[in-house]
Amino acid sequence: MMFSTPLIVLLAIGAPPPEAEGAAKAAAIAPFLGDEVAAVAHFDLARLNVQSFVRSVAGTLADEEDISLHTKTISDWVDALRKAGTKDLFLLVDPSDLPGVPILVVPLSDATDGRAVAKVLAKGGPRTPGRWPNSETIRGALVAGPAAALTRIREAKPEARPDIATALTAGGNAVVQIAIVPSTTQRRAIEESMPNLPPELGGAPITALSRGLRWASLAIASDPKPAFHAIVQAQDADAAKSLRKIAQDGFKLLAQNAQADPGLTEVIKTLGQTTPQIQGDRIILEADLEKTAALIAVPIRKVREAARRSQCVNNLKQIGLAMHNYHATYNSFPPAYSTSKDDKPLLSWRVHILPYLEQKSLYDQFKLDEPWDSPHNKALISRMPTVYTCPSSSGKLAKEGKTSYLTPRGPSTIFPGATGVKIQEITDGTSNTILVIDANDDAAVTWTKPDDWEVPTPFTTKGLFGHHPNGTSFGFADGSVRFLRDTLAPHVILKLLSRNGSEVISSDDL
Repeated sequence: MMFSTPLIVLLAIGAPPPEAEGAAKAAAIAPFLGDEVAAVAHFDLARLNVQSFVRSVAGTLADEEDISLHTKTISDWVDALRKAGTKDLFLLVDPSDLPGVPILVVPLSDATDGRAVAKVLAKGGPRTPGRWPNSETIRGALVAGPAAALTRIREAKPEARPDIATALTAGGNAVVQIAIVPSTTQRRAIEESMPNLPPELGGAPITALSRGLRWASLAIASDPKPAFHAIVQAQDADAAKSLRKIAQDGFKLLAQNAQADPGLTEVIKTLGQTTPQIQGDRIILEADLEKTAALIAVPIRKVREAARRSQCVNNLKQIGLAMHNYHATYNSFPPAYSTSKDDKPLLSWRVHILPYLEQKSLYDQFKLDEPWDSPHNKALISRMPTVYTCPSSSGKLAKEGKTSYLTPRGPSTIFPGATGVKIQEITDGTSNTILVIDANDDAAVTWTKPDDWEVPTPFTTKGLFGHHPNGTSFGFADGSVRFLRDTLAPHVILKLLSRNGSEVISSDDL
């Protein structure tokens, strides 16, 4: 299972950083440090408030539904550890343990139920940070991680790592902190694999980074408001200036590489406006998380919408290809729905193209001679393939087994009803005839139900637009997908819905 440390970091609340609290963290983890531990993360579970922090910081970046979806499980995971008496949670990153899960260390007290903590860590689950099936009590703490790592920690003598202690102390009592301190061996490995920095970063010897950086401390605080604090300890004042220059060149390089994506470029430029300050041999960076989130909210939304629109296009292309593969097998596109012997509608076309969407096993579970809402078939509604979900639709729709990918239903469309239409019957041209539409949420239907978008009389475009700004994507009978703007004249869309109306469509119409 993928471990998502950055997610935990973004979900935490911190407090003002008195050095005594930081020193206590350093002392608590010292007995478990080996000479190759490259980073230590600390989470104060006693004060960690997942959902409220995300809402305060990310409320401008995501809607409430997205926040709840992505935070509830991890919030429940944290609550379970807290109920078992966990106050502090440490994470140790030793490259020899990767790509497996890192080591977790939970200091035990009289109030801690070690067995309950071990059970929570072993269970894991979707949207939790990971799963740790192996754990044991070592030196007064529950240690979880790969079996080899547990043996190493149990048998090895703790190594003095003064830079890790200093970095943790610098973080004070922030509820989340990451201390990064590469070992001598790790620095040497970097130098051997990359003698010089890339030309885009100045081309200086890599030692400007590998030897210039002693340690870094990254922390998140909430009092008096959510904030990010970073301290980079350099070897000396000159090294600090060099490290800041490398970081600034890195942001410029990111911006150059993102030029093809205006939204991403805007995000990078906004983040790059936060200038690190040099104080002697240290680089200090502080950022108000609420203000930063507000600044990048608009470009972030643009990036997310571009990704969603791209995925929607891909879904429609897959559906169109499945339609054509069906046609190759049966010499017609699928009918809008199958029927019983007495001509009653049974199942949607979306069920009948499942074998061509790599969903043959799901298709085989349907009773094709029963309607969509028979007790047997109704139980399969919750199994809707993700290809039938527009990423911009409400998450509630997918949970209900509803889709916004519909075919236009009407006598002159490609889906008049229970009869499949041949390509030869599309006399207006496959590139001029709509096959599938991405309707809005109000028009969504249960995916197995023989319902679609009925072409209204008199014609209106109600139900066609809404998921994407300024228009929506349509799949055409030639397999292409085009984005049509919501300002398009209704009579032009009506022409595109007809398969054999001999309508003339010019480039000016579109």
